[in-house]
Amino acid sequence: MQRIACSWLVWEWTGSAFWVGVMAAADLLPVVVIGPFAGVAADRWDRLRQNMVAQILSALLAVGLAILVAFDALTLPILLLFVALQGVTSAAVQPARLAMVQQMVAREDMGMAVALNSVNVNLARLTGPALAGAMIAHSDTVWIFILNAAVTFIFVLIIRGIRLAPRDSIPVDVSFLRLMREGFAYVVRTPAIRLMMFTLLMGGVVARSVLELVPVVAASTFRDTSTGLAVLTGAAAVGAVTAALTVSNGASRRLIESVLLWWATASLASILLVYAPQAAVAVTAAVVIGAATTRALIGTQTYVQLATSDELRGRTLSIHGLIARASPAVGALIVGYAADQIGLSSAVTVASSLLIVCLATVFVIFRAKHPES
Repeated sequence: MQRIACSWLVWEWTGSAFWVGVMAAADLLPVVVIGPFAGVAADRWDRLRQNMVAQILSALLAVGLAILVAFDALTLPILLLFVALQGVTSAAVQPARLAMVQQMVAREDMGMAVALNSVNVNLARLTGPALAGAMIAHSDTVWIFILNAAVTFIFVLIIRGIRLAPRDSIPVDVSFLRLMREGFAYVVRTPAIRLMMFTLLMGGVVARSVLELVPVVAASTFRDTSTGLAVLTGAAAVGAVTAALTVSNGASRRLIESVLLWWATASLASILLVYAPQAAVAVTAAVVIGAATTRALIGTQTYVQLATSDELRGRTLSIHGLIARASPAVGALIVGYAADQIGLSSAVTVASSLLIVCLATVFVIFRAKHPES
């Protein structure tokens, strides 16, 4: 709900796709700096405690935004600052949050655990925009920030009851930089992990960045932009939840190939979204984008979780999180700027076409190196 409220405020103030992209970048790009350090922290320190501290900070930021909105003191630079601070908090805890999964479920259940986590996240994305859209239309946005703070504090109380399986900690005398280098070295020297990270980067820059620019699509497709924003975001979440509920465990090779195909599907749906002649077509495209990107993300994270040992998992997942969070922000900036110059439809078409060509090339090369046995 808070993300939607912030996007709406930026669009209302500026009417610019570029500034909506800047807001997305402020939220997502801090992971580039924070992510590698967070990965080391996830492998060295208590992962559950890191999550609790991050949630408390997140709630306090929501309280700060509520106060500024209530006193009509919120400006675009201040909003971007708060969004960036929220991005720092999220980036700092993401590796610990993801790495906790294997301390909670058996290895053979990892695929379904990642999928169920995606279901929860996307159910929030489904209900949140709908509620936010209604509140924007019928009340003051300050209540969105207040509600977010209250719910987050409740979440802190809930996660205090989680119990994780024990794990071996890294000796504290090993330097952060050395541990960080080990994580990057592992990703670089492991071909399959390297391939998955590359496709995650390309898919995030193109397909997922389109979802960050939904206010622009809503403004051109729906009579009421706030309603369109909620409907399209909710539609993407419906697709994501549906896709996550249909996940099944598969072989590594099939997992890699399916990720490539899902990113290609999301690219085609992105083109359909920006050329949609009516709202129904746009909603359908948003559902497909949500489903395809979710299956690609679940496949990527499942592979990384299963292919990485516990002592490296936090650092490897920090690189995964760095790419997953930063790539849509970079894409939103690039596509948003291009949209202001040549139009959103042309910008998305060019970017999506390039991604499809890239994915097809990678698919052919992968098939040639790993023929059917």
